[in-house]
Amino acid sequence: AFLYQLFVRMYGTNNLPDCSNMCHESSGRGLTETIGIGKGTVSLNDLENAECIFVIGQNPGTNHPRMLSALEIAKKNGATIISVNPLRERGLERFAHPQRPLALLGNSTSLSDQYLQVRINGDVAFLKGVMKHVLAREKAAPGTILDQIFIDEHTNGFDEFCDALQKIDWDDIVEQSGLSRSEIEAAANAYCEASSAIICWAMGLTQH
Repeated sequence: AFLYQLFVRMYGTNNLPDCSNMCHESSGRGLTETIGIGKGTVSLNDLENAECIFVIGQNPGTNHPRMLSALEIAKKNGATIISVNPLRERGLERFAHPQRPLALLGNSTSLSDQYLQVRINGDVAFLKGVMKHVLAREKAAPGTILDQIFIDEHTNGFDEFCDALQKIDWDDIVEQSGLSRSEIEAAANAYCEASSAIICWAMGLTQH
C-alpha cells in the first residue's frame, strides 16, 4: 500500500484508497452498525490505565511497535495482558525498550500473562467461549458481572444473543479454537474481574 501511494502521488494526486480503506472498511462498517462509530473507542494512552487488555491477532513487535511501550507501562501498572494469536511473537512475550540500555542488556519486561495460540480462524470460537463463561458467571451471581442498566438502555437483541450462545456446545468451542476450556475460562475470568478492560484486534479478526 505504501508503494502504491508513492506511485500514484508521482502523478500529482493523493486521492486514492490507502491502507486504512483497504484494511478497515469491513471493521468500520461493522462497528458503525453495532456501536454507532466506525473507529476505535480508546486511545493509545488508555492502555496504560486498563486493568485487563486482550491483544487479538496482532503482531505489534513487527507491525506497530509503538504499542509495545504502552503495553509495557500497562504491565508495570498491574494490567493483565492476554495475547491471542496463532503466531508466537517474541515482542508480546517480552519487550526490551530500544531507548533503555539496561533493557537491551537483558532487563526486559514480560508482557503476556496468557499467550493463547488459537487455531487459525479459531478466534471467533475463542470469543464465543469467553462470552459463554461471562454469562455463566452472571447467572451464578446476578448483577455482579453485567451492567444490566446499560444493556437495557443501549442494546438490542441481547436475549437472542444469549440464547444463541447457550446453544453452542463447549466441545465445539474447544475443537474450533484449539484451546482448552480452562484456558478460555481463565481469560474470561480476567475480563470479569477487571474494572476496566480493552479488547484490541488486527486484521485476522477484521477479515471475518
